[in-house]
Amino acid sequence: MVAGTVGYVAPEYGQTWQATTKGDVYSYGVLAMELATGRRAVDGGEECLVEWAKRVMGDGKVGSKRATIPVALLVSGLADGAEKMSELLRLGIWCTAESPHFRPNMKEVLAMLFRISCGEKGYTVGFLPSMM
Repeated sequence: MVAGTVGYVAPEYGQTWQATTKGDVYSYGVLAMELATGRRAVDGGEECLVEWAKRVMGDGKVGSKRATIPVALLVSGLADGAEKMSELLRLGIWCTAESPHFRPNMKEVLAMLFRISCGEKGYTVGFLPSMM
């Protein structure tokens, strides 16, 4: 039996039954997505937050063909901080990459959070490997 909260457990945990730091990064990514969107990891709908975010934002890379700022962020009353929330959502997508190999380590996550808080732009280019 898998121990953990539904929606936060990395997909590989159900196969390996081993907790890893990359699994922790996945869980943190889900939390970052919740903070960025105001949505719950699992809300009883057909699509969990991770699936929804990847559908809305694409693979999270800057310049992807998907919308830069999801409409949900703009209509949530957070329009002033929508760009930073969008960057936080991209970070969450990177943290929840299907393969643990493509997830950042927490030192990289911290560096990106610092860059987001300082308002640096364009820092995600080259940071986000292909995750699909």
